[in-house]
Amino acid sequence: MVRLRALLFDLDGTLIDSAEANHAAYARALSEVGVEIDPGELARRAAGRQWRAFIPELLAAAGIECDAGHVARRKGELYRETIGQLQLNGPLLALAASVRPAMKTVLVTTASADNVSAILSHFGLRDAFDLVVTGDDVSRHKPDPEAYRLVLARLAVEAAQCLAFEDSDVGVSSALAAGIAVVRVAF
Repeated sequence: MVRLRALLFDLDGTLIDSAEANHAAYARALSEVGVEIDPGELARRAAGRQWRAFIPELLAAAGIECDAGHVARRKGELYRETIGQLQLNGPLLALAASVRPAMKTVLVTTASADNVSAILSHFGLRDAFDLVVTGDDVSRHKPDPEAYRLVLARLAVEAAQCLAFEDSDVGVSSALAAGIAVVRVAF
């Protein structure tokens, strides 16, 4: 039997309930440049996709010429203003704390480093993980397994020695593609 050496945790939707705040921030940033979209519709159109894919589509559909990167940066600013309203997954964080130092704990997210840093700082979680991998560390986001493969390399562990916790099809697919077993969780 293989001994687990690391628990790997996704952030958005797994350790924090952030979906509504993310979608509201995108909707507001888009509204500021003239694109009106309901956060629910935005959630449907953006599901499992990077902003580089769906923001240009929304801008083009509205006939608005605007830098998609500007909208994404503004969304980040708006999102970080709402961090205090986010809810933590206490039981999952307690699990992470309880296995240390016997096992490594890793935050594996393709959220931006700025957002991750703000969340960890706000909730006093800077030291809660042995390793943090963000979207800024990889060129391909989930469902691509790059983030998980980077964790395996940095920890020098085998996929069979890890267990991932994810909330979405995209995240589950990412971990499985890296050969890592997954527990699906949700708020």
